[in-house]
Amino acid sequence: MRPGEKTKHIVIVGGGTAGIMLANRLRKNLAAREADITVIERRRQHDYQTGWLTLLFDIDKPENLTRNVSELITKGVDILIDEAKTIDASRKLIKTRSGSVPYDYLVIATGAKLLLDEPAGMKEGLKEGKSVFTFYTQEHALKLRDALRRFTGGTIVSCIADLPIKCLAAPVGFIMMAEAQARKRGIRDKCQFILTTPSTSVPPSVEPYASYVERLLQQRGIEVRTEFTPSKINTDKAVCEDYLGNRVPFDLLAIVPPHTGEDLVQNSLAMGDPIGWVMCNKNSLTHREFADIFVIGDAASLPSGKTATAAERQAVVLSQRISDSLRGKEPTATYDGTTICPILTEYGKALFAEFDYSGSRGEAVESKLKWLRHVYLSRWRYWNVALKGKTKIWPWD
Repeated sequence: MRPGEKTKHIVIVGGGTAGIMLANRLRKNLAAREADITVIERRRQHDYQTGWLTLLFDIDKPENLTRNVSELITKGVDILIDEAKTIDASRKLIKTRSGSVPYDYLVIATGAKLLLDEPAGMKEGLKEGKSVFTFYTQEHALKLRDALRRFTGGTIVSCIADLPIKCLAAPVGFIMMAEAQARKRGIRDKCQFILTTPSTSVPPSVEPYASYVERLLQQRGIEVRTEFTPSKINTDKAVCEDYLGNRVPFDLLAIVPPHTGEDLVQNSLAMGDPIGWVMCNKNSLTHREFADIFVIGDAASLPSGKTATAAERQAVVLSQRISDSLRGKEPTATYDGTTICPILTEYGKALFAEFDYSGSRGEAVESKLKWLRHVYLSRWRYWNVALKGKTKIWPWD
């Protein structure tokens, strides 16, 4: 800071994965005299969302997947438990449920919102909890876990309602693990497995991973239906139907609800696209209209995956850019789209799809080491390294 300049105020709206990672990194980069940092978050609880898939198959426990937000924020970062309602970019002000917060730099880290009302019939099916489930919240994941335990035969469907979604490969991992569980329980010959996706290829839709996963699904007898966008779910007839009238029968349906940006973005002038994703430069993560507003994580309209690893790479870049800008330097750090999607393919085997804006960054290879890395090491690393903004400690970081 130059003599006489006031301390800048950095406000991060959203205390989820991306927001916490960034806040803690910024606090490490910047002295207290340089910047005050405030995180606005409406929830007191933080979830390790990656663990919801492993929770389904008794590989993890609920108590390992939740922490209080206040425990995760480093000293020197203020946490405001409140709900941001609108952003007034002209006045550099965030209006919240209980007041307003001014900012010099604003970072939108509001994540993605699940639309549990679409497609038609999904809300009612989820409430009934007999044959329609999701695993994109911990509450719903526990219900699906119990349903899988009770399942004795029939058709299990993994359905992606729309794109984009958080952790694109999770629905693929679910159906492969469900098939593996059926074999483990000795009921495979009584079961059918179907994966549906609105896209033209199997997620994560990046080669060589898409072709590799497609071969695995075929070898395991899991049917794939591409270009299937569900329009309604009939729980009485146990049928999921798309907009073209194609039908998929089910005894157990695990559906990934449509995702949109949060209401804050949609309610703020010129802040997001029609779906609510924040419009930004894909490399600098700077808002297209406002130079003092940035975006990180699932809230961004980026052509990359919505994953924790993507958010971590973005936090490294954005913390450096904001620090440089605050100190009067020209920011040079850029995000290249780096994303890692772990795919559980079998008990004891996993595949990592690694890619950036230019395409694949590795080979499609399953291994036990990748299973161990994802199932047993990633959660520890998430709580103790990634969220805290620490430097890398393992070769793959």
